[in-house]
Amino acid sequence: MTNTMKKNTTSPGGETTATRCGRVMKSGARLVLIVLATQLSIAGAQDVAETDALGVDTSKWKCKFCEFEQGWYSDITLGLGYVADDSFKFGEYNGLEEDGAYLIAAGNARYRSEDATYLDLSLSDFGLDSRSLSIEGGRQGSYDIYLRYDEIPHFVSDSVSTPYLGNGGGNLTLPPGWVSAGATAGMTALGPSLRVVDLETERKRLGTGITITTGSPWSYRVDLLRDDKKGNKRGGGSFLFSTAQLVEPVDYVTDEIEVAVSYTDKEWQATLAYYVSTFSNDNESLLWENAYTPIFAGTDEGQLALPPDNEFHQLALSAAYRIDKRNHISAHFATGRMEQDEKLLAATVNPTLLVPPPPGESADAKVDTTNARLKFVSRLTDRLRLSALYSYDDRDNRTPQLMYDWVITDTVLATQRANLPYSYTRKALKIKADYDYARGTRFGLGYDIDDRERRFQEVDETSENTLWSTIRVRAIDSLFLEFKLAVSERDTSNYEVVSAIDPAQNPLMRKYNMADRDRQSIAFYASFIPHPDYSVGISIENAKDDYDDSNLGLTKSRDNSVNIDVTTMLSEETSINAFIGQQNINSSQNGSQAFASPDWFASNDDTFDLFGFGVTHVLIADRLDIGADYSMARSTGEIEMDGGGPAVPFPDLRTELETIRLYLKYRLDENLSLQTAYWHETYDSDDWALDGVGPDTVSNLVGFGEDSPSYSNDVVKLSMSYVF
Repeated sequence: MTNTMKKNTTSPGGETTATRCGRVMKSGARLVLIVLATQLSIAGAQDVAETDALGVDTSKWKCKFCEFEQGWYSDITLGLGYVADDSFKFGEYNGLEEDGAYLIAAGNARYRSEDATYLDLSLSDFGLDSRSLSIEGGRQGSYDIYLRYDEIPHFVSDSVSTPYLGNGGGNLTLPPGWVSAGATAGMTALGPSLRVVDLETERKRLGTGITITTGSPWSYRVDLLRDDKKGNKRGGGSFLFSTAQLVEPVDYVTDEIEVAVSYTDKEWQATLAYYVSTFSNDNESLLWENAYTPIFAGTDEGQLALPPDNEFHQLALSAAYRIDKRNHISAHFATGRMEQDEKLLAATVNPTLLVPPPPGESADAKVDTTNARLKFVSRLTDRLRLSALYSYDDRDNRTPQLMYDWVITDTVLATQRANLPYSYTRKALKIKADYDYARGTRFGLGYDIDDRERRFQEVDETSENTLWSTIRVRAIDSLFLEFKLAVSERDTSNYEVVSAIDPAQNPLMRKYNMADRDRQSIAFYASFIPHPDYSVGISIENAKDDYDDSNLGLTKSRDNSVNIDVTTMLSEETSINAFIGQQNINSSQNGSQAFASPDWFASNDDTFDLFGFGVTHVLIADRLDIGADYSMARSTGEIEMDGGGPAVPFPDLRTELETIRLYLKYRLDENLSLQTAYWHETYDSDDWALDGVGPDTVSNLVGFGEDSPSYSNDVVKLSMSYVF
């Protein structure tokens, strides 16, 4: 079963956590202003009463916080931008993948009335493929309605070449006059038949919802979301050891519905929600013609199954209760089911293989999920605070286990296999204590337990225990220090090869997530603000993992990082910020070519460097803002082999990104301003898996012939903003 419907960080309706927090913060800010204005008004009235007796003229006294926004407030930005060069990598997510001019169009409008009725409108990037629109309105404390639309492009690669026709659909064919051969060198029509295909997807998301808040403790919410994703992506198919990279179609639709009812009073908060997600794929399979000379009869065509239609249902209950001023308890429970009953495809499209029909119309796949959380927080004294969190996650795969006929790449009929309904259960407990030793000094101590049970995997049980501590010190008002130390140990049950998996795994192999492991980590953070105009931040982190009981697989890993950032205000008009950092990840692994003891060893050394600074300056009586930003990010990956490796060492993997941004904003008056910006970006990369590997470089691979992404691009913007 393909689970394509997991809830992500975006809630139904397309509202992210950040968006919701922003909406709540705006409402909270309005409430704070109301309270503040009321207090100022009362204080002002008292002052008037006292000063009038002294004959003081208060007619011109005015509370600047007492005026609240009413009516319409709007701003609009219009202009033109220009992109110097085509580059999918440059415009991967921002919609600036094509050269030429584009429209800059964005705006906001909001309305507020005395009876708390409001309306918010927002439009951004209207002239690009990454445009978005948001409409939200209602009456505060009564009801809220929203409508959101987003287009999210993903430009993957514009250097893909393939001889296949029909890309983007479910049936790939070779061009007329194709010359088959046993290796790519003999495919004389390969070069002339190549055509460029852009790998890209476009996601269109439309969400709407309503929240109703009554005068009682009850409130209600309904969210709807449709996610339509179209395009293509990388795929591949093979006939035994002869392989071809293929363009796989993407035509997905995901619909999400969530209905919730909440209850809130002084001590209680509770929410009951029902969530449904359905996924549909317009293509059930991908057929492709064999570019190689068939060795076995009937292997003129191959077939791949694509993600099947499926759905997910979940019922969730969350509650929180304030026992008293010092004790608080919260809980969450959710139960769900994933289902997939798409009709099973035939085991092969090879007409010469006499394969019985599938054992059923569908896999009748069912997976039940259970998630539970229970948290208790208690402030035992004014200095001591305790908390405990228990979580339970269970994935019970109830798909019937049946015997299926198995065909190796539409070529050879193998022995029957049974599907393996993988399941797992996770139980975790986190206990934490914070103690305020003295003013500015706090100690933290915690103990975490993470137990997991698996089914149809090499390890049935793992148990990880972590002991950690923190010390937070505010040495002086301008200096804050924090130390963190953690030690953990993961123990596993016997590692046993799963007999149902064929070909068998080397019994000496240990998968890193199911292997015995010792982990240690230490971190130091410092924040120094010697003056309101200056601040320095430092972070140093070190972590190491040891897999001492692993003969084959990952044996150790080291992760070290250092980051420094500085901010300074040289004057009221000029500010500067800068940062620099480095991270190094080193790992070692053992392997075996002979399916026995280790006979080759590899070391991976990855280094990441970051550097950047920014300057802003205000000129001409606060009318002109100018600024500049520079950033550089560089990564290097080194692979060293000892025994069993290639005759020629692996070249280094390398990427480098350099960005320069300049901007200028001139305010003609308090409502109208002009902006111009220049953006230069250079990206360069070396990847030995791509560089120099053409469609016919490897004898048994009809490849895409992609290049490592590299570009140097410029963007110029000129726009006008008007506030009314």
